[in-house]
Amino acid sequence: MKKKTSLNLTAAACTALLASLISAPSMAEINQECLFAGEITQNASDSPLQIRFTSINDGENARCHAKRRGSRSKVQFKATGDIQSLPEGSEVLYRYQELKDGDSSWELVSAKTPV
Repeated sequence: MKKKTSLNLTAAACTALLASLISAPSMAEINQECLFAGEITQNASDSPLQIRFTSINDGENARCHAKRRGSRSKVQFKATGDIQSLPEGSEVLYRYQELKDGDSSWELVSAKTPV
């Protein structure tokens, strides 16, 4: 009976180790992940789109280092075409990820137009 219990524990430990090794590389590559919530403050065709971010939170996969910056900090990124059509006052949520190799990406998670 002890041998069977020992084998079950060993199998469970190996399964847990294997699962952690499979998921670890993808998690380890992310240096920081931030969720930026804000509002479109300017969306005129003759000027760049402007968003006033009102909150910055940690992402699901890593902590956000941008929260340490001052409230008057600026960030710049190339917005996708889908946000260009949103009217002024729309609320947006962006995910920013920075990988350990220096690559970064912005993803529009949600957008809500004003009523």
